[in-house]
Amino acid sequence: MKAEINQRIATLLENPEIEAVRVEVRTAFEVYKDAREKDVTAQRAAFDEEEHPAPEPGEEPIRFSYQPDEEDARNDEMYKAFREREKAWREKVAAEQRANLDKKQAVLKSMQELVANEEHIGKMFDAFNALTEEWNAIGNVPGDQYREVHDAWHRLRDEFFYNVNIYKQLQDHDLQVNLKKKEDLITQASQLGTVIDLKEKEMLARSYMKAWFDIGPSPRETYEQLADTFFGHTRGALDEIKAHYDSIRDGYQQNLEAKQALVEEVRSLLEVELTASSEWPAHAEKVKDIQKRWKAIGFAGRKDDQEVWEQFRGLCDLFFQKRDAAFADVRAAQNKVRDRKKAIAEEAAGLADSTDWKQTADKLMALQKEWKDLGSAGPRDENRLWRQFRGSCDTFFTARKAQFADRDKEYKANQVAKEALIKEVEAFELTGNHGQDLASLKAFSQRWAESGHVPRRVFEQIVDRYRTAMDAKFDALGEKRSERSVEAYKQRVESLVSGEGADHMARKEERILREKMDRLRKRVTQYENNMGIFTGKGAASIMADFQKKVEVDRREMDEIRRKLKMLRDARQKQDPS
Repeated sequence: MKAEINQRIATLLENPEIEAVRVEVRTAFEVYKDAREKDVTAQRAAFDEEEHPAPEPGEEPIRFSYQPDEEDARNDEMYKAFREREKAWREKVAAEQRANLDKKQAVLKSMQELVANEEHIGKMFDAFNALTEEWNAIGNVPGDQYREVHDAWHRLRDEFFYNVNIYKQLQDHDLQVNLKKKEDLITQASQLGTVIDLKEKEMLARSYMKAWFDIGPSPRETYEQLADTFFGHTRGALDEIKAHYDSIRDGYQQNLEAKQALVEEVRSLLEVELTASSEWPAHAEKVKDIQKRWKAIGFAGRKDDQEVWEQFRGLCDLFFQKRDAAFADVRAAQNKVRDRKKAIAEEAAGLADSTDWKQTADKLMALQKEWKDLGSAGPRDENRLWRQFRGSCDTFFTARKAQFADRDKEYKANQVAKEALIKEVEAFELTGNHGQDLASLKAFSQRWAESGHVPRRVFEQIVDRYRTAMDAKFDALGEKRSERSVEAYKQRVESLVSGEGADHMARKEERILREKMDRLRKRVTQYENNMGIFTGKGAASIMADFQKKVEVDRREMDEIRRKLKMLRDARQKQDPS
């Protein structure tokens, strides 16, 4: 559709007489503008449907920007050419009107001389007709001079008829008819004050004035009175209309001054030297706020609005060009991130069909973490690469979930077995034979370990019940707390080295144990240093207290060493490589 409109405009512009086609051309440009707005709406809707990532710190959010096509560029070029031709035509018309004004003023001068000096009726009529023909042949004059020169012409024409006694040749009936017409016009003009719509009032006033001049002479004795009454009504209406348009022009001037002030605001922002890229977003928001305020200001007049707009737009464009140049390094970094994320997406695509569930899951989770740590690849590439990468991950994890569907059934069966074992432990009665009872409790521990994993959602609850039951039996047996802790840790080790994310969980557990070991070692060292400080009365009691604390911490350190060895052995057994 836009191509057809552009072709229509191009055909019209082939006419060398711009005046003959300018109305049609403007209409065609308005039609094209509507078509372009539909494209803008469609692009905005498509943009809104797309998924956009949240901006990174210091990064601007993705905003909609209309993408013009070749027809838009062609239309803009033709509109610019049309405006230049129209401007040249208007300047030509204005020059012609000024020349016509000079000509009509010369005719008026000749008419004044004729009315004042010529007495021979034959020659007067010849000269009058020649001047009338010359007057009618002259074209339009500037609008602000029209009323003055035409009033003068018609006044001189009427004066001519009076001076040569033309009315003596007219029948009294014709004079009375003209009088009646003028009286009717006066009656109509007197109603102009009741017309609310200013455009309608102006149209009526000018039509009444044209009709008045077309009527011709009326009786001389009432001419001036009628004319004063009539023009009092019409010119009063026109003065009211002029005052209205003057107020509009005053508003244009206020709007122009407001827009010029915004131009200076943007100019002052351009003069600020920004040394850090983090300063640009705040300044960009200031410029965007100024642009919003610009839109809220009304029209500034045909003569000045386009000029001040071009200044404003040029400064805004220059600001954002400077900002884009400042962010060149940011874009380079985003390109580097883009290349790495592209490689990650390709690596994930190669792993999507793998059936090595544990190793591949670890690799993909590592890639996901790296992806997150890399930051954004920029609005143009981030979403596209993320969809590729996420699609590969989803393919693998969906397949793994299907593969492990039966595992849930197994875990639920293990849950039933463990709950039965807990009830058996709770019901177990000590025989009094320490060795036999200890062997029975260890057998419970062995059966617990061999009963397998349970669903994650009930893991903590079941383990707590089991530990509570076993602790009660060990307490009754009198077994040492450290032995019970190490014995219970065997079950935790089994859950740490198997299942989803086991390698990560095992490393985390080992780190926690070693950090605790370091804290205990430092505390023991501190206790021993403090023991060397105290002397004198009461020192023995204080040192005994410190010694007791050291022994407690050393036992706990020994317990941690046994747990670390148990954890390392279990990991090596799980993954001999």
